[in-house]
Amino acid sequence: MSAKTKDLKIRKMSAPDLVCKEMKALISQGIWEENKKIPSEGELAETFGVNRFTVRMALQKLNTLGVLDTRMGDGTYVCSFDFDKHMQNISEFYMTPDLLNDVAEFRAIIEVECARLAILRATEEDLLQLKRCCEVFEKDITAYVNAPRGSRNRELFYEKFNDSDIEIHTQLCKMSHNDLLIYAFSTAKEAIREHMYTIGHQRVIHLEPGEDIGSVKNHWEIYHAIEKKDFDMCRSLLIDMIDYNNPTE
Repeated sequence: MSAKTKDLKIRKMSAPDLVCKEMKALISQGIWEENKKIPSEGELAETFGVNRFTVRMALQKLNTLGVLDTRMGDGTYVCSFDFDKHMQNISEFYMTPDLLNDVAEFRAIIEVECARLAILRATEEDLLQLKRCCEVFEKDITAYVNAPRGSRNRELFYEKFNDSDIEIHTQLCKMSHNDLLIYAFSTAKEAIREHMYTIGHQRVIHLEPGEDIGSVKNHWEIYHAIEKKDFDMCRSLLIDMIDYNNPTE
């Protein structure tokens, strides 16, 4: 047998893996609903025709993945899965300095396409939420600029306006109504946050209280471009904001 074919054997799944697969199907199909209690170990063993130990191993695997939550003395519940939180928890394992250098290019591709789709698909509620995000960002970044230099409040406001900044771009992606694009953005969200952190520092650190804040103006211009369905303007504004020609070093 050649080296190319000897690794093509069909591998049988273990009983716990088979049970785990069936459980995931019940969740993905909505038969087991989020935040609802699932049947007991004994009931599951009878349903799947296996022993309770096999069921317990399958439950442990899904607990580890954050899909199920087994509570001592109560039972097992289907978790409300938060993709953003999951990616944030594992970001330290994949985010490297080299990856940060790719963020500007990634954002230019993803966010510009999301903006194009948002112009085609955004609802009135989507636009209202984007407007709210812009208002929060303006409030937070203004508080940062007006805070005394070197103060603890200034540091806190810096963190806060960066969080509200990324919420604007998250909402922009959500307005595309394309789940794959939304997941792609979420996957890179922590790297994007670090990229924004660097750009934000460069753009606002020298501002004095009362000065015009260009970033506020830019975000509102993006909002109005989407509202007016002006894709060319929106694309130009996004590329300038992402600082595409000056990626993080």
